[in-house]
Amino acid sequence: MITVEDQSDEDFDARLGKQLGGYMVVARVADGAMGRVFEGRHPETKARVAIKVLHEHVARDKVAVERFKREYETAKEMSDPHVVKVLEFGDTPDGSHFLTMEYLEGEELSKQLAGKERIPRERVVRVVCQTALALEHAHSFGFIHRDLKPDNIFLCKTDDGADVRVLDFGSVKLQMETGAKLTAFGTTLGSPYYMSPEQATGAADVDQRTDVFALGAILYEAITGKIAFEGPNVAMILMKIMNETPPPASSINPLSPVAVDDVIDKALRKDKKGRYEGTVKLAEALLAAYGLSGSVSEWATKPELEIRSALEAATPAAPKPFGQSLPPAPAPIPTPPAAQKSLSHAASERGSLESAQRPSVGRGSVVEVPKNNAGGKLIAGLAAAFVVILLLVVLMR
Repeated sequence: MITVEDQSDEDFDARLGKQLGGYMVVARVADGAMGRVFEGRHPETKARVAIKVLHEHVARDKVAVERFKREYETAKEMSDPHVVKVLEFGDTPDGSHFLTMEYLEGEELSKQLAGKERIPRERVVRVVCQTALALEHAHSFGFIHRDLKPDNIFLCKTDDGADVRVLDFGSVKLQMETGAKLTAFGTTLGSPYYMSPEQATGAADVDQRTDVFALGAILYEAITGKIAFEGPNVAMILMKIMNETPPPASSINPLSPVAVDDVIDKALRKDKKGRYEGTVKLAEALLAAYGLSGSVSEWATKPELEIRSALEAATPAAPKPFGQSLPPAPAPIPTPPAAQKSLSHAASERGSLESAQRPSVGRGSVVEVPKNNAGGKLIAGLAAAFVVILLLVVLMR
């Protein structure tokens, strides 16, 4: 006997009690911008799954549907304990689409970071190692995630601590691209906070080092509780990503070894050639910086309590000599003068794009442009105009 959630007439959902694919829809779990997530049960085995169904208006968006389908097709090819397992993809009777996947209990990493919280070191080690292994597995198939962010790192609750599932491969890029190219803004460009410089400029040669950059930005945020590249709008965020370096993590969190600053610095290099070749290399460097010996696979499976004891007993690595960890500062990217005036207003309208998905744009030290200062307005206009030009270039590719 399978029990279906009771519902009122005011909030009635006709899909409850119906079967989608091989599973019966038994309860509502959550609503998101893209769709509603249900709990499903297999009629015979009673196996528990999650069923994500696109909202009606989203199902009419061809790009959104293609991304949804790609999320299924990509994850279906992979078999890694830290990549979410997908089971079915299909159409609903009301003209939408559904994706069935393993049922996860826990929360996204973003929930733990929402209050400017620093993640305990033992969890940082475990989460980074597990995420790095999942991404390396994806890279071995030629899949580049391109939208790695705390929202897409789900932390399942276990007795040993957080157990990672990397979500949403809908923006994935194949190094040998053969499928449909998703070009709608906000669909494949990635979240601006964790976007690599090459993504921000619309470069075509995006590879696994884009995911290295994103993981480095997430590592920085986990240690400091602050977003690495923070700004009041998309334009300012992208300008920072391309031209600035965040303060050392150890200057914000004194408990973080200075050697970890070197790891983050290399992961966030503007030129991808200066970054780690892969995410596991980044994780290896992090372990060494904390003074931990052993493979990434070993530390990915250790309980958090054991990792904490090891960290307390370890001697962090010595930082690199001053001046050797930082590459030459890149020259600021100029903005074409002719575009400054005509595009600045358009850029300001685009600036709030990400806020609907992540309302914490202003978290931490927000950059404020003086309201009554001509120089501040000029800087904001230049930055906004330049970013819109970049976005137009990407959309025209």
